[in-house]
Amino acid sequence: MLGSVILFRKDSFNNIVTITFSSLIVCEILNVFSEVYKVNYKMIISSILTFVIYFMSIALLRSYFDVSYITWVFCCKVIGITLAGWAPLHFFKRIYECVDPSEH
Repeated sequence: MLGSVILFRKDSFNNIVTITFSSLIVCEILNVFSEVYKVNYKMIISSILTFVIYFMSIALLRSYFDVSYITWVFCCKVIGITLAGWAPLHFFKRIYECVDPSEH
């Protein structure tokens, strides 16, 4: 959150909340899929339901989300924050697995 406040200080607080909340949802789903060894249908359904609930929360909680701000620039900012939070840990984990593979 602090990084997004520093990076996007020209945006309003509602826009920063929208960016960071969206990044949090996407990052947590990526973390789940990064940690599992075998994906099953329940995980896919729960991820789809997560996105449905997320979009419903944007539609229902308009005082917290500025819907007019959701554009391609918004998507690029969400992708940037998500990659900054998820990619380093994911890549370090993959390197660790290559160096020291698990026994199972």
